[in-house]
Amino acid sequence: MRQVKHRTPTGRPHRVAELLRERLALILLFKCADPRLKEVTLTEVEMSPDLRQAKVFYVARENVDRDQVQIALDKAQGFIKAEVARENLFRLMPEFFFLPDPGLDRAARLEELLKAAKAGSGGDSET
Repeated sequence: MRQVKHRTPTGRPHRVAELLRERLALILLFKCADPRLKEVTLTEVEMSPDLRQAKVFYVARENVDRDQVQIALDKAQGFIKAEVARENLFRLMPEFFFLPDPGLDRAARLEELLKAAKAGSGGDSET
């Protein structure tokens, strides 16, 4: 009887996504001339199973206009693709989708709610 192997999240798309995240971060930091892109940290890349689409999640520093960062990423996408193509990572270049990382915003909001709840209870935890 033949065993069926289930794909794990550590499969090829995961490995390619991590490699792509590192390469994209270096491109944004050292090769892009737009100073708005220096204020971006890439948190995660999710590759589709066929490696044709890459969702690139990012966070911008606190004092940076997020809309301007998104505009800069969209504008630089052709240059970024050319730099990735130069490194010969892919047979077919994936389509990049730069998306703000919602996880960190949710964590910050949850922290604010916890602080407000703690302050609302008056800190009467001593009995």
